[in-house]
Amino acid sequence: MRYWVDALAKGFQKIGVETIILDTIYSINEQIITTLQLDVDAVISFNGILTDQKGVLDKIIKAPYIYLLIDHPIDHLGRIQNLREDDILTLMDRQDANNLATFGYDIKNLFMLPHAAIELAIEPSEKTIDILISGSYSEMSKYKEYINVQSPAIRAICEEVIDKCLDDSDVYYIDEFLVAFNKRGISLELYLNETPEFIKMVREIGRYVYSVNRLKVIEALAVEGMTIDIYGKGWDRSPLTMYPNVHIHDMVNYWETQELMRKAKIVLNFQALLRDGTHERVFAGMAARSVVVTNETLYLRELFKEDEELIFYNFNDIEAMVKAVQAILQNDEQREKISEAAWKAVKGIHTFDERAKTIVNIFRECIQRN
Repeated sequence: MRYWVDALAKGFQKIGVETIILDTIYSINEQIITTLQLDVDAVISFNGILTDQKGVLDKIIKAPYIYLLIDHPIDHLGRIQNLREDDILTLMDRQDANNLATFGYDIKNLFMLPHAAIELAIEPSEKTIDILISGSYSEMSKYKEYINVQSPAIRAICEEVIDKCLDDSDVYYIDEFLVAFNKRGISLELYLNETPEFIKMVREIGRYVYSVNRLKVIEALAVEGMTIDIYGKGWDRSPLTMYPNVHIHDMVNYWETQELMRKAKIVLNFQALLRDGTHERVFAGMAARSVVVTNETLYLRELFKEDEELIFYNFNDIEAMVKAVQAILQNDEQREKISEAAWKAVKGIHTFDERAKTIVNIFRECIQRN
């Protein structure tokens, strides 16, 4: 997030918006309070820093607070509930507006604002990595800790949701919880209010479904003998260690990940918890002049041309995904054509310079509305 803050600040400065960067980790409380009490037009934060406790915003910050959410809202409900009426919340997935309504949240100033590429690779790099994957491995047994302590009725609902989601990736786990509760005549919103810890279990089930689908994709490529380089924590505990063509590396920082993307023929992306949005890795991979292979969302289909600017796959048809990856690795000319088109599709549209302009427009719209 620090890299993103710096990139966003540069974007603001380019359009004449004076910016002060406050790093709360490397500041003492007095510095934080003094800075936040300055006479500014707005305070912007990725993931709602300082909103953990109710009343903090009113005590310290008089200006509108712009909360740039870069995760699933289920991880931030405690912070989101502390926003004031005139504060602004942005989402990385349009589906999350429905999710917030399901959880009982009515946000007045709610906008879509996806991640962005931090920079563009001006010159092509030598492609020495066939398939690049970055991110941490998820232990898939943790969700059982939450399920096993539930009543038999709730446990049955959880198992039903998991089975449906794994059988059909077009099914969304939060929607399926709604369906399962409604079918039994139970109000999910009321149950959430009475049993707030249930949210943690819903979150773990979503992550479990995501982890199963992600591993299924990687294993399908590994079985076919394709060379895969994975950077991230925990993969040495995964079943992928049995494949000699899968090279597992230690975690690298954000900047090093950008460098690796420039060397990758394919950046393989997973966003199983997203339904109508996307995250940074798609834009970053395209900006790095690599071919991004990602599971499809409605939002991405609106933005980019399939097989011309990126390659989509569906978890329901892994065989088709494997064939598409094999084909693009074997066709240098086509791969270079897609990567160049991808770079052009991101340039001047999906960078933090452009996101800065969008945030200013959002801010002005809310000021006029309020």
